[in-house]
Amino acid sequence: MAFTTRWQQAQRVACAALTVAALQPGLALADPEPGRPWSTQEQNLKGLTDSQEQQLFQTRRDWELRSYDQRLALLRAQRRCLERARTPEAFGRCQQNQRQARRLLHAQGRQVINAERRRLGLPLRPDHQGWRRAEQHQQKGRSWWNGPRGS
Repeated sequence: MAFTTRWQQAQRVACAALTVAALQPGLALADPEPGRPWSTQEQNLKGLTDSQEQQLFQTRRDWELRSYDQRLALLRAQRRCLERARTPEAFGRCQQNQRQARRLLHAQGRQVINAERRRLGLPLRPDHQGWRRAEQHQQKGRSWWNGPRGS
């Protein structure tokens, strides 16, 4: 019983310390290094003029609005596919088809944004080829929730 009380006290002290640290102005556990941007998106926007930033925003917003119906259609198609799936293989095909369709739509959006970046004289966004290479090395037909190999 004494161990439980000590353990609870230790937890309270730790929680109190974290709360105090989180409430201190100017201190945050997730702050990047001083002067370092939060994300690659912030890095991409660094050094842009207000006009360039506005143009990129408008292009991105217009693309999102134009592609909304396509994204909605993809979700509906996936739902229909998943509702018809009766085997794990059919389920996997639904997931794979959805993933491919999303990638294609994302690539189209990247082309639109890159065309605008090219027009503005800015560096183009990468196409994340490294992700595709990693997926090619993944064993086909197995999902992470199927457990370890041989089970």
